[in-house]
Amino acid sequence: MIHKLAACFWTCLALTTLTSAQFIPDAIPVAARSPYLLTYVPTITGSQNYSEWQIGYSTQTQALVGFIMVNGTTYAWAGDVNSIVAEDTSLRQKLLIPDLKGVALTPTRSIFTYQAGPVEVNVTFLSPIEPGNMTKQSIPAVYVSLDVQATDGASHDVQVYTDITAEWVSGNHSQEVIWSTNTTDTAIVYHSVYAANQLLYQEVGAQSAWGAIHYAASRTSNVAYRTGSDVSTRGQFINTTTLNNTQDILYRNITDSYPVFGFAHDLGVIGETAGSLVWAVANIRDSPSTGSHIYTDLSGQEQTRSLFYRSQYTDDTTLLRDFIADFPKALNRSLVLDERIMQAAMSVGGANYSDILCLATRQAYSGIEITVGLNATDGSVNASDVLAFYKDTGIPDEHGNTQVNPVDGLLSVFPTFLHLDAALCGVLLEPLLRFQSSTLYNLSYAALNLGTQYPFANASLSEHTQTIESSSGMIIMAYGHARAANDTSIVMRYYDLLITWADFLTSNTLKLSDQTSTDSEVNVALKGIIAIQAMSKISSMLKDTANSIMYSSQVGQLYSQWATAALAPDNHLRFSFNDTDASFSLGYNIFWDLALGTGLLDQTIIADHMSDASIISADWNMLAAAVATTDNRTQRALIDATHGWANMSASSAGASGQFPLRLYADNGTVMTGKSSPRQGAAYAPLLVSATSFTKGLGNSHRGVTGRTGVPKGIIIGATLGGAFGLLLLVGWIYLVRRRRSTSAREVAFQPETPLTQESTLRALSIALPPDISPFMEADPTRRPLSPTRDSDAFADPSRPASDAGSKRAIRLRRILTDTQGSSPAAVLDSYAAVAHQSTPPSTLPATNQGMWHAINSLRREVFALRMQDADTVSAPPEYSR
Repeated sequence: MIHKLAACFWTCLALTTLTSAQFIPDAIPVAARSPYLLTYVPTITGSQNYSEWQIGYSTQTQALVGFIMVNGTTYAWAGDVNSIVAEDTSLRQKLLIPDLKGVALTPTRSIFTYQAGPVEVNVTFLSPIEPGNMTKQSIPAVYVSLDVQATDGASHDVQVYTDITAEWVSGNHSQEVIWSTNTTDTAIVYHSVYAANQLLYQEVGAQSAWGAIHYAASRTSNVAYRTGSDVSTRGQFINTTTLNNTQDILYRNITDSYPVFGFAHDLGVIGETAGSLVWAVANIRDSPSTGSHIYTDLSGQEQTRSLFYRSQYTDDTTLLRDFIADFPKALNRSLVLDERIMQAAMSVGGANYSDILCLATRQAYSGIEITVGLNATDGSVNASDVLAFYKDTGIPDEHGNTQVNPVDGLLSVFPTFLHLDAALCGVLLEPLLRFQSSTLYNLSYAALNLGTQYPFANASLSEHTQTIESSSGMIIMAYGHARAANDTSIVMRYYDLLITWADFLTSNTLKLSDQTSTDSEVNVALKGIIAIQAMSKISSMLKDTANSIMYSSQVGQLYSQWATAALAPDNHLRFSFNDTDASFSLGYNIFWDLALGTGLLDQTIIADHMSDASIISADWNMLAAAVATTDNRTQRALIDATHGWANMSASSAGASGQFPLRLYADNGTVMTGKSSPRQGAAYAPLLVSATSFTKGLGNSHRGVTGRTGVPKGIIIGATLGGAFGLLLLVGWIYLVRRRRSTSAREVAFQPETPLTQESTLRALSIALPPDISPFMEADPTRRPLSPTRDSDAFADPSRPASDAGSKRAIRLRRILTDTQGSSPAAVLDSYAAVAHQSTPPSTLPATNQGMWHAINSLRREVFALRMQDADTVSAPPEYSR
């Protein structure tokens, strides 16, 4: 069936012109629907018109090929043409690469526009987002659609071909696969491919090792199909304009004559398609005999769970038929949602913010799956038992495993769901709250996660040292859900458990001696105080006046103690309690004070603090951008920093990976967080408005400067968003601090460990041009940096080497901002006073010498940039409607 959506489609293209023309991420989403349906087209290889094999999370190929034949000439709209013709040299003169006219991104779609001879071809990859509809949201399937329009006013003979390979089935490409083609349904025809050796609830290379991949199309008189080798099937279409409706029954390994599963459509002589030609790719893992997840409680009782759509669909054919038929409405819903999101983003943060949400939205949703329980007696669905699971994609442990429902990960992604679909927040919290409400749970603080082996969700009594982070995070999210969804069922059901955690926080929030965190202890403690105030709000919601008053009183006392030790005289947050005034914490947890309306910090303190904001990590940046709502300049600087991180075209080299959280400063490769759903923090600015700011509790703790929040200036680079931010990134993230309030003991950061061959996460090396520091834009208007300015600015012999590296970065930031108003000579004198060492300290361990040089080089670059242009920060141009 060809859907009559031409007018709707062109409206769609008009909408996407709102995205920045120069925004090209390193990888463009093709399928971003679930942790196991996550595929991209890389853009950083320099290939013509992105004629590349699509890749999965672990960079293994997951090929989807598309051809269009116009008047007998064949063009490829998807796939690696060079590889295709290399396998079959007879196609070298027959298969052409069309001209790429543009790529547009929206929160739900990636749209490629090609010129194929006399026709324009628009290919849309749609990963639906369905707020308020858990059935549709839980279907692990995506759409591929194609529209054709002649550009010369004439009609042309047009045929279209597409296939997928068995590489979509397993990350183990030596795996034998079995397939079939279903031609019995009157509405659709679809190929099914699955591994011969089903490894239940296992993954290889971040792909599920059980279940099946389906490739479906509408069944019409002009559709043909074929299964066979890649060379013979693609060659048959190019040489005959169609396929012969045959099935290869020689089952084999994925790379053995590469079996492909294709469709051909003869559109006839047309001036344009009457509507979109549509295909669906689905990853179906659960069946009557298997589920999608295993949930284990503290008693060891295992429960098999299926994805939520199984409460409505029991067979795959009906599911695929309805999914294909729903495309017109699904596209319309996506158009409405995209416009809502993009317009809101434009009004809050400009075009760059809209670009960020066009990537972050699908990335956030691809990390979650909504499930229902299966009755143990007969395997039937219990539709009232709903749990959602989150895979912390991009942040594996040393064994290549990723956490399930980690509290800190959920807290990062929560802004997306609080804004778009608050009901999801409740079902994401439910599995954590459920097992901790058991009488078997004997810890006084919240658990970290549900284990580290997705899709197994395992309850645990494991003790840990992130007790303030986890307990405060759970209370904050519970209150956030109740407030946004106007639903007190979760906080009511688990009220006693939340009380337990709130009591723990009142006694321990300022006692951080045994806490492990990559974050500032000042920021962690603030989060704990915000959570206690949120508990006061929960108690008020539930009419428990006594507890509401009691927790509010506790907050007043704790905040007073916190402010005395945490705030410097100019109201910026120190890194550690009673640290020097030169230390700095990004303080992104202030966001939750604003988003939840807990009202701890007054507007003046927030403004003063944010006037010195800098750059750390993409998700933290966006929380900080929300805090800077009343300071447009600072907010835009933080947004622009994150935009530069995501935008391959803004960088002289480009980052590696699908919008990662953090990069290495020395070569631009991914440190951690590739494809991370934690980028859902990007929605934070949409949750905060000017009315979120209150007088707070902090009037008596204002600093002596009495500033009103006019920014001193943000040091912003081009790609990561700030050369100084890079120093802080190196110092902060390379050295994860195990902080103790009574000692300065530090623990070195352990970089992301290379994984096994099955689950490798390859970071593509980026070559940097001469004289360009990592992440810095190659700006031809800037003269080369002086090679003579060497320094070891802030070595402190009284601290361990790792601490000195961290503090140097932080202190550099403060010196540069504090001297902005000074004359160049004064700044030079200030710089010279600390920039006295051009070689690494002899006491620095050999393993840290390279990091020392990276920090030192970046420090020189920052200083040179500041001397050449004292004020490089400006808001991006506004778009008028």
